[in-house]
Amino acid sequence: SIFTANESDNSGSIYRESCNTGSTVPSVMKIFAWDFHGTLEQGVEVGFAEILRDLAREIKYDTTIDLEEVRRLFGISILDYLKHFFPKLSNEKILVLREKTRTRQNREHIKKYIKPAPYAHEVLAAIKEAGHKNIVVSTSSQRHIKRFLRVVGLLKYSDEIFGIDRHSLEGEFDIASEKAKAIKSYAKKQGVDAKNIIVVGDRPGDVNAGLLIGAKTYQYVNPYNPNIKTATHYKISDLRKILTEI
Repeated sequence: SIFTANESDNSGSIYRESCNTGSTVPSVMKIFAWDFHGTLEQGVEVGFAEILRDLAREIKYDTTIDLEEVRRLFGISILDYLKHFFPKLSNEKILVLREKTRTRQNREHIKKYIKPAPYAHEVLAAIKEAGHKNIVVSTSSQRHIKRFLRVVGLLKYSDEIFGIDRHSLEGEFDIASEKAKAIKSYAKKQGVDAKNIIVVGDRPGDVNAGLLIGAKTYQYVNPYNPNIKTATHYKISDLRKILTEI
């Protein structure tokens, strides 16, 4: 994810938030583990490119912020984005820009640029109505993802939200392993076997998280990044295809 909230406490931890809705548990309950950025939403990279351009103008830094380049790099941390587009800045100045980036990510910005992916409402609602569980597993902070889900109207369909805030960390970060831990811990709590877990995402880290725990995986082929290769079981370009699992 290329967005993070300004939440400095408990940096690097996994946050969880339950959203109880009183759904009826079916005879065989399934867990649908969703990535957020690039899977359940669209437009985040457009808004982020605008933030980068604003920062460049403010500090009078000569750089070209190309939307296609932002999309190509999608999935790296904010810190790595800033180092890529502002290579001449010191690490200290890069960290200042990271803080400025966080302050721009308010409700107005989200409403302006970010919308739910096509059919996201329909699909998550159908899963919820069937008595299965939707969880969102992201590499941004839990509070950040909750804010996004609320603005795009998807929070009410989410049973639990996991945020593994990679943007507060530096160095190596194994996305697949961290996401797999979150999904596995929730499945254990719910008493759901791996064969009844469906992992949906647009990136290798999402798919590999599912593969690590023996789940069924779906790669959502984002129309703006259609050439991403993964080892997924299935590829879909329409989220409604997931409904065959219920």
